[in-house]
Amino acid sequence: MSHPVKIITFYKFLPIDKRRLPTLKESITFAAKKHNIRGLIVLAEEGVNGTIAGLLEDIPPFKDYLQDSLTIQNLTVKNSSSASNPFKRFKVDIRPEIVTLGRHVPLPEMESKWHLSPEQWHKKITSGDDDYVLLDVRNHYESLLGKFKNSKVTGLSSFGEFPDYVESCEIDRNKKILMYCTGGIRCEKAALAMNNEGFEEVYQLQGGILKYLEEYPKKEFDGECFVFDDRVAVDQNLNPSNSYHLCPHCGDPGKIPISCKNCDKQSVICDRCVRVEVYRTCSKNCRYHFERISQGSSS
Repeated sequence: MSHPVKIITFYKFLPIDKRRLPTLKESITFAAKKHNIRGLIVLAEEGVNGTIAGLLEDIPPFKDYLQDSLTIQNLTVKNSSSASNPFKRFKVDIRPEIVTLGRHVPLPEMESKWHLSPEQWHKKITSGDDDYVLLDVRNHYESLLGKFKNSKVTGLSSFGEFPDYVESCEIDRNKKILMYCTGGIRCEKAALAMNNEGFEEVYQLQGGILKYLEEYPKKEFDGECFVFDDRVAVDQNLNPSNSYHLCPHCGDPGKIPISCKNCDKQSVICDRCVRVEVYRTCSKNCRYHFERISQGSSS
């Protein structure tokens, strides 16, 4: 099956003058329209973060423009593809942070030795050595879809909870930490948060799960990887998930098939909502009507 739409995910921490942000937003939006690019790019004084999609021939010139406008050389990207565009439009957001931690940390400037390439990561976690803690810093619903074997999950509802988690966790501060996330950006700030709490050896998977799966599909990562677009998740070959859809009630990924209690339409909901009868509906509107019918019949 061919995948005509190319998708790239990227980030770069670099100082950007606050006064430049509106102009950059305007010029990048214009360039995206010119090259038929869709997706989301986040700009902040601390850098750029984005996932964009377009035809194979349209991505390189837009990437070149983005690098030139931000004075970035050799922007590292994670690649995947899809039969259709997972974005409905293009948007540039100006935010306080390119990944939201909610606490001030300096721009990541850790030495490259703390970043493990997919090859180094794979070698380490398959060596039989257990002198480290393998830590998943993503949100709980992401970890449910897939994770590295033998990894510890944080159970976070949002990344902003991570500093509190580090402060109260019972992980031995003398242990080496090997952390990972979707594309690497959350690990940059998570590593600094752990350093601030006395963890001295904190290593991260460079490029995250997406880069690992580019090079090592069907190896040490089990399941699928949640992504923040209409694909919901990608499988071991970085193809859009055939299993997961966003639950119409809570927005979490789910794969439980149901027949709507109100209209009989086939739908998919998450394993938490399926436990409640009124949530076994295909939409919030159907849930509302089914709940009214149920209340009427029980009165």
